[in-house]
Amino acid sequence: MENLIIAPLHLLITLYIWIIIASAIFSFLQLDPNQPVIEIIERMTQPAFKFIRQKMPYVVISGVDLSPLVLLVSLQFLDNVLIRSLIFALLQMVHAIIFTFIIIIIISSVLSFMRVDPYNPIVATINRLTHPMFQWVHRKFPFLIISGIDLSPIAIIIALQLFDTFLSQLLIGL
Repeated sequence: MENLIIAPLHLLITLYIWIIIASAIFSFLQLDPNQPVIEIIERMTQPAFKFIRQKMPYVVISGVDLSPLVLLVSLQFLDNVLIRSLIFALLQMVHAIIFTFIIIIIISSVLSFMRVDPYNPIVATINRLTHPMFQWVHRKFPFLIISGIDLSPIAIIIALQLFDTFLSQLLIGL
């Protein structure tokens, strides 16, 4: 009986997650908002985005709207609570945050080799997220800079992967 309620709810959450992803891609591509498919997707997602922006005004960082990301994480958390358990959902959320931060570190490292506008909102946000951690590692482990090559992103990624592996093993033990 419980499965008859959870399975359709899981399906609806999954479909809405894909609609949010499509909305984020369409906004990134800056497609014509008058197209019928885009109008429908906007009508389905904008009320939720607006609600998040009202309740969490700090979700817009340097002009970058993170409300789709907040909504995706929230829905994924809700889905994990429904399907499995609260502890599993919390550990999955921590795993997703670690994975996202690793991707941001990789992007920051690639951007450091390129000539980019530091005032670009996305670049500024990435720098604000990664540079404090890079500076901390530089202070604690100055030997990670070899011949002008900064190995601190690699050290941070390895540390995050070890922490994530520890959490995964903890989850398996539950």
